[in-house]
Amino acid sequence: MKKQISFILFMAHATFVLAQQESADTLQFSLDEAVLFAMENNLNAQNARLDVDAADQRVWETAATGLPQVSANVNYNYNINLPTTLIPDFTGDPTEKIAIQFGTKHNATAGVLGDQLLFSGEYIIGLQTAKIFKEFSRRNKERTEQQVRQGVIENYYLVLLGEATLQLLEENRDNVRSTYEETLQLYKAGFVEEIEADQLEVVLIDLQNSVLSMERQIMATKNLLKYQMGMEREKKIVLNDSLAELVANIDYTVTLGVDFAIENNIDYQIVSEQEKLAYMDLKLKRTAYLPTLSAFYSMDFAAQRDEFNFFNADQDWYRASMIGLAFNVPIFSSGFRKAGVSQKRIAYEQARNNKEFASEGLQVEFEQYKYDFANALEKYRSDKKNLELSQKVVRVTNTKYVEGLASSLELTQVNNQYIQALTNYTSTMVEVLNAKIKIDVLMNKI
Repeated sequence: MKKQISFILFMAHATFVLAQQESADTLQFSLDEAVLFAMENNLNAQNARLDVDAADQRVWETAATGLPQVSANVNYNYNINLPTTLIPDFTGDPTEKIAIQFGTKHNATAGVLGDQLLFSGEYIIGLQTAKIFKEFSRRNKERTEQQVRQGVIENYYLVLLGEATLQLLEENRDNVRSTYEETLQLYKAGFVEEIEADQLEVVLIDLQNSVLSMERQIMATKNLLKYQMGMEREKKIVLNDSLAELVANIDYTVTLGVDFAIENNIDYQIVSEQEKLAYMDLKLKRTAYLPTLSAFYSMDFAAQRDEFNFFNADQDWYRASMIGLAFNVPIFSSGFRKAGVSQKRIAYEQARNNKEFASEGLQVEFEQYKYDFANALEKYRSDKKNLELSQKVVRVTNTKYVEGLASSLELTQVNNQYIQALTNYTSTMVEVLNAKIKIDVLMNKI
């Protein structure tokens, strides 16, 4: 008895541990929770945020070029052979030259140089451009995050569609199996022909194959969803929402009556920033015609030795210091600067055209998406009505079959019609949701 009790306790503990392990490996998500998880863990979203950080550093890098710059230098030279110079022989015949060597074997210099930019058109425009580029990076981050959210939502819908379809297939399979088993018993009792049971068996086999195929499809779709969420593929995922609930939460009147505010669209904001960058690039090229002014200060110490004793405090180092201004005025470049400005002007015109083209295209897309949403909504309502009618026909035909008033062929046909109605209904729900997503993306609401 003690051994039996110990074995039971051991099995209970093992079952509890396995349940805890399975629970730890399984994560449950509503649609909103799945989106939030993706925002934290999707690698594309993380890289987009890093791009914004890099843009911040670029602004500071550009700003720092106009701030004081200080550098230090130390140089050491060893003259293997001292340079030789020919000079007139002042002690004898001046027309004759004598060779003489100047300098020391060991020479060292140490100095500090500081400079400050006082005026540069290129610096001013470059600083403004860096700030616009930062805003451009932020818009790209928002676009990437929007794409991640859209991908997660659409695949979330696909998983729900697969699970809903699987549930319907399993229910239908179980009903057909029950009818088949009853028909088989009737055949054995001699009340129906064998073909009645055979026809139902064919339907049952097809349904079982459909169930297995849908299970594999759901697994593949879940793996894609986990990939987009940045989730480990080994983890199990359970979705808490349902297609019916998500469709029921749509405010159809608001969606169909919304006006398009193009300034809120991310793509339009991006092409607007690209236009600004192109204009700043043009202004930057124009600064090539402007002068530059900078100030500098330098201080150097030099030492010459016949021996390497630069660290001897008794030996002298000779200081030289200087302060000054550097003023540079461009005068003539053989058309080089003009050609550069012309190229940037063309690029700016192209950016303006791209913005206008994008604006028109987004307007057309918005109207098309509203039509698609209205069509999907009408189809959803129609398919919902067809499903209700199909369910009614299945119930009536099943009753007739039991009473011997309908054949297995009629039952099979009605069953196939019901499956098609179910498929159409669930697929149309996803069409409605996806049509809504496209409108929300254009309106920057996801």
